Amino acid sequence: MTMIKNAIVLKALLPDVALLRQQLEAAENGEIADTEFRRDAFVEAAAGEMVAEFPSGFALCLRCQEKTIPSGAIGEAVFKRATEIEEERGEPLTTEEHDTLYADVAVEVCKQAFVKTRYVQAFYHIESEFLFVNATSPGDVKRFMNTLIKLAGKVQTVTIHISAVKNGVTSRLQRLIAAGSASEDLPFGRLEADDMARLRRKMAPGEPVEVVTYKGTWLASNDELLHQLEDGFEVEEIGLTFPPAAMSFRLTHQFRFKSIDFAAVELEDYDGDDGAHDWRMNAMREVEGMVAVVQELCELMDYEQPVLEAVADDEDEQEPSA
Repeated sequence: MTMIKNAIVLKALLPDVALLRQQLEAAENGEIADTEFRRDAFVEAAAGEMVAEFPSGFALCLRCQEKTIPSGAIGEAVFKRATEIEEERGEPLTTEEHDTLYADVAVEVCKQAFVKTRYVQAFYHIESEFLFVNATSPGDVKRFMNTLIKLAGKVQTVTIHISAVKNGVTSRLQRLIAAGSASEDLPFGRLEADDMARLRRKMAPGEPVEVVTYKGTWLASNDELLHQLEDGFEVEEIGLTFPPAAMSFRLTHQFRFKSIDFAAVELEDYDGDDGAHDWRMNAMREVEGMVAVVQELCELMDYEQPVLEAVADDEDEQEPSA
């Protein structure tokens, strides 16, 4: 089963494994407390390890816990309690008393709230310095990195964002269809288009956005799709395969990866802890496959990858675009 199902990619300079393991194991990673509304903590990533190593990198896992409190619940409870107090004593609460009451009620509601728990896993490839956060939301990436920075200190990161990816993919898909299957032109390099594409067009400010989705028909031979592209539509999301890694995925115009799927392979026999060994081999295979895909796309889109170096305390993170 595929481990990296979605990915937002960052170039990151993380601490070495020994130091990172020491920092994470020394941190508080207990469950959310009764009076907390939210807690993020690193937990065991795999094989009972906080920093789960595989031959070319390691994985981390962030547990995100939040209290589910209906909108307006605290305000309603405060209003009811304040009304009762004011009726008993015959005068309104002061501003200070109201603030104190609000804080007390918030704690009571928090203690009774349902806890929602989810996990954000990330895989780091040491040589390329690529960090693949298994998420679809930038908010999850932010929570992951904020928690890591609190524990490990300054961590320099750059989000891999290629501003030309939408037009780049659009023009390449046009080339692919127009050239026909017999052409030796390879607009996507070692990548191949599959049977899914979502197109988007906005003709003028104030007009509605038009969205067209193709699925179940191979893109490379779809003349109707070519006509749409020539008529001003741009590719917002496209299905691609990468045969060298036996994987498929959807690439969005924001350079995010969705619905990643690696074909199952039979691993070599190993005398030992089969579960841990299989996890390490699969993690290495998927991460190295993702690295190859990102490098291929960066080369196709002429994206110059940044060189990261250890930085001083107050240098800002960068988000360059090509």
